[in-house]
Formats: sequence, C-alpha cells, structure tokens
Amino acid sequence: MRIVKFLNKHLEEYLILIFFSAMTLLILCQIVFRYVFSMPLAWTEELARYIFIWLIYIGASYAIVLNKHLKVEIILVLLNDKKKRYLSLLSNFFFMIFSVIIVYYGVLMVYTMLFVRKQNSPVLKIPMGIIYSAVPFCAFLMLIRIIQHSILLIKKGKKAEQ
Repeated sequence: MRIVKFLNKHLEEYLILIFFSAMTLLILCQIVFRYVFSMPLAWTEELARYIFIWLIYIGASYAIVLNKHLKVEIILVLLNDKKKRYLSLLSNFFFMIFSVIIVYYGVLMVYTMLFVRKQNSPVLKIPMGIIYSAVPFCAFLMLIRIIQHSILLIKKGKKAEQ
C-alpha cells in the first residue's frame, strides 16, 4: 500500500528525473565522443530523441498533477466557486473523453507498428511500437490523473456545501 501511495504521489516526478538524466548523459556522451575522440555515436542521438518523446508525454501527465495545463480563465474569474467547480468538472469530462480516444487509437497504432508493419528504428533496431507506446501509456496516465482531479473537485464541493 505504501508503494501505491508513493507512486500515486511521485510517479511522474521520478520518471521525468530518470528520463531527463538519461537523455542528458546520452547527449553528453555524444559530445565527448564526437569532439574528443572524433568518433560520433549514431545511436545516442536516436535514443535521446526517443527518450525526449516519452519525456514530453510524461510531462503532460505531470502538468495535470500540478494543475498547470493551459486553460482560458477569463470565464472562471467571473464565476463563483460552485460554478467554477462545475465548469472545471465539465472541462475534465471532455479531457477524459479525449484521453480515452487517444488511448484507444494509440493502442491501435502500437499494435499496427508491432505486429502489422513490424517497423524498427533505423540505428538501434528498436521496434517503433515501443516508442509509440508513449502515446497510449501516458494518455492512460493522464486519464487516471484527470479522474483523480475530478474526484478532488467533487470532494471539495461537498465540503464547501456542509
């Protein structure tokens, strides 16, 4: 149970830390090998690019945790707290629908890349389905986070009404 609570609270933070550190080390290795040893490594650039893709999608999920996604707040400023919660819940509902659609089509895309096209990356020969799996995985993570955010909004509304 402690592990679940820890992951619930810090999953994106640690994934971002690990992926960003790995990407930085790969780029540093590329610089050292290219300019010090005059032996550029082709695979470091490709792997850093794929890590960056995962990093972007994990960051989108982390933005939900921090409630930092872009939004137009001009209407929210004019509303009272109760109406703000309703509008935020409506926005979350549409975000959930969007996330479900992205998960569904993302899984289809990953399946196609792994089992139909069987496409591999040029240098590393990693199946592209693994790279593309960032889309449905992180969309599912966003879906979980937006559901958690909605539950918190509902609980906050019930406390305010009491």
